[in-house]
Amino acid sequence: MRESHCPDARTHTSARVAVSQLIARDIALKKSARWRTQPATVIFWPGPPLHVIYMGMGLSLALHRHYATQISISLGTPLRMRTHASKPFAEQQSFVVGPDIPHQVETVGGAFLGFWSEAHALATFAHRLRATSASELPALPSDLLSALISVIRAFWGQVLDEAAGQALLSNILTTLIGPGLPDASPDDPRIARALSQVTPQFLVEHPRPISSLAAHVHLSPSRFRHLFRSEMGVSVQSYLRWQRLFVALRTSVDGASLTEAAHTAGFADSAHLTRVFRATFGLPPSHIFKNSHFIQIMLGTGC
Repeated sequence: MRESHCPDARTHTSARVAVSQLIARDIALKKSARWRTQPATVIFWPGPPLHVIYMGMGLSLALHRHYATQISISLGTPLRMRTHASKPFAEQQSFVVGPDIPHQVETVGGAFLGFWSEAHALATFAHRLRATSASELPALPSDLLSALISVIRAFWGQVLDEAAGQALLSNILTTLIGPGLPDASPDDPRIARALSQVTPQFLVEHPRPISSLAAHVHLSPSRFRHLFRSEMGVSVQSYLRWQRLFVALRTSVDGASLTEAAHTAGFADSAHLTRVFRATFGLPPSHIFKNSHFIQIMLGTGC
């Protein structure tokens, strides 16, 4: 983790100029027909830790929350976001949101990158940024934003193979938290053992997964819930919901129908999957796949 994201005034000024120049070029690029028809890319890495990258045209996402840390960047029209339906929208070029924080995002028009990660280091980064900025949806520091925009531009428009996808992920992580692979392993071995049990088969076979996991590590359900939140920074319910959604997405990418994907991930049916997906990501799962000829989806294998 970087020790400081507070460069001096001259660095801030040069970074803002660089960001403005990059954004201006991308707004101009937006006007070309080639840019408008460029396929979006969605990449999933199973982990641990799990990572997801979306790189394409902006999305409008209803109020939702999820287990992962999310970082979003617009290269064109500023993002509009808020944490409650009754609050006014704020406009920023980027934002960082930690696990389990509700947020609504509008990014219609313009190039957009969304990055979701389970990495503890990123959750810590989001927490510190939120505390120092006094904002629930803080913007990236200008030096990091400038560096990440350069990374996005280097990969934008490519039809990525696995090696290029891994390089994109590595560049994003290195820019945000420095070199070295982020670790998703908890300090307490009981939680580590419980996490090792959470497989697709487990999610289907255990209708009461929290009780089953607690019994596996010889804890009461209430003690297990408390210890899990202490170690992972999020409730066990939220973590299991995220894992079910990832299994469903992966199954859909492999060609299954939404009903088949729902059953594979332990949801009652496709309607149940759609409700949970919308509450977690702010849009229905069909939105990702309805224009599949414009979306390139691949499953990464690691960092």
